[in-house]
Amino acid sequence: MSELIRRVNSHPSSPFPTPRAEATVRGTAYSPYMKSSKSALSRIAPLHPNRKPPPPPLPPPPPRQKTKKEKEMEEQWEEELVESVGGMTEWLAMSDLERKEMRRAKREREMGGWED
Repeated sequence: MSELIRRVNSHPSSPFPTPRAEATVRGTAYSPYMKSSKSALSRIAPLHPNRKPPPPPLPPPPPRQKTKKEKEMEEQWEEELVESVGGMTEWLAMSDLERKEMRRAKREREMGGWED
């Protein structure tokens, strides 16, 4: 069997040429770098030429819906924040970032049991 493989690989059109005599003189015909060289890999036919690329990853799941109780609680917190600032006009005069930060701090105080 090995003789048959050697004979087939000795043809000039073979993608697996037999090792040259000078390579065997150096000690070995095998090189760990040969395995990953582009020229060697380009001579090997792909295993699955009609293989499809993998599907794209799934999108992240949507955020969970807030319950009615959570919505009411957040509305109450916002009313308390508006009163603490001094009224609706002052609340609306604040930037979105400041209001978001105040809501986050209020949520942390209320949900974490944080006392002033």
